[in-house]
Amino acid sequence: MNIQIQTTTLAKQQELTINEFLASHPCNTIFQSPDFYNLYLSVKNYDAYYFLLYNDSEAIEGVLLAVTISEGNGLVSQMIKRCVIQGGPIVKDDNPVSLALLLKTLNKTLGKKTLIAQFRNYRFWDEKAIKVFSENGFDLHNHLNLIHKNTSPEETVRGMSSSRRRQIRKGLESGAIIKSATSIAEVKELYNLLYILYRERIRKPLPAWPFFEEFYNQLVLSGKGVILLVYFNNKVIGGIVSPVTPGKIMYELYICGLYKDYPHQFPNVLATWGALEWAAKNHIPTFDFMGLGKPEIPYGVRDFKLRFGGEQVNYGRFGRRNYHIMYKIAELGYNVLRGLRRV
Repeated sequence: MNIQIQTTTLAKQQELTINEFLASHPCNTIFQSPDFYNLYLSVKNYDAYYFLLYNDSEAIEGVLLAVTISEGNGLVSQMIKRCVIQGGPIVKDDNPVSLALLLKTLNKTLGKKTLIAQFRNYRFWDEKAIKVFSENGFDLHNHLNLIHKNTSPEETVRGMSSSRRRQIRKGLESGAIIKSATSIAEVKELYNLLYILYRERIRKPLPAWPFFEEFYNQLVLSGKGVILLVYFNNKVIGGIVSPVTPGKIMYELYICGLYKDYPHQFPNVLATWGALEWAAKNHIPTFDFMGLGKPEIPYGVRDFKLRFGGEQVNYGRFGRRNYHIMYKIAELGYNVLRGLRRV
């Protein structure tokens, strides 16, 4: 077996071969696809690495799409660069040998270039796989998620709390509407809301505008992503950005709503409901809420999401610190900056 590391545009035949492999795998996800690889390639401060594992017959045995993310510019930005792998790797039959080879190559390639590396799991791994991750320096930490099965809009509503059903009804009766974004200008309106939310309340990094612009151009227009907007009085008051694994899963990647300014419209609730309804109507059987936080830490977002129904799961996340001392320093600095509202 051998691994090719791709950092530039894929040839069309490569894309076809990778997509065929992914389509055959039960844990296929848009986050490990050529579509997301191309998205990362077009965004500043994101460096994409596509690890493609081939067997001796030159057939694909596994893929691992990793992205390194830096915030800001200069030396400090390089020192705190992190590596994120969403939903991967995807390995044929979860073969431990193939998995180990991909992880070793990842560490060799990016271990000295990034402060940390994190696998955000959207599935359960068995004990053999967990051992392989551990042997390569990746520890499994608890991290909750919420998975919602969609059969029909009516069934989805019945699975919610009574208060959530009431909020959806009142929000729609107030005159708020939910619609798909159909232009870059509309996407920019939603991005402006997200920017303020992440800057003033969440105080965590948000991808720059080009990420959302290219998400619309590359994924939404090809049917592999959806951006829904909540409108009231011809103004965007909320929305959601959702990648889609066609025929399988829709994800809540980014969501926001001006719920304090529009308390009777419930924009956060309507944005989530709009995505759940869209998934059900378009025969997407699963909606992934993309995280409920750590189980031992109280989390208001978790309480908000759970009222939509669904199954709470603990897929966990694998993490590796490549530079332990620098990580401690960076963590301290980051928390100080968050306290000062500078990140």
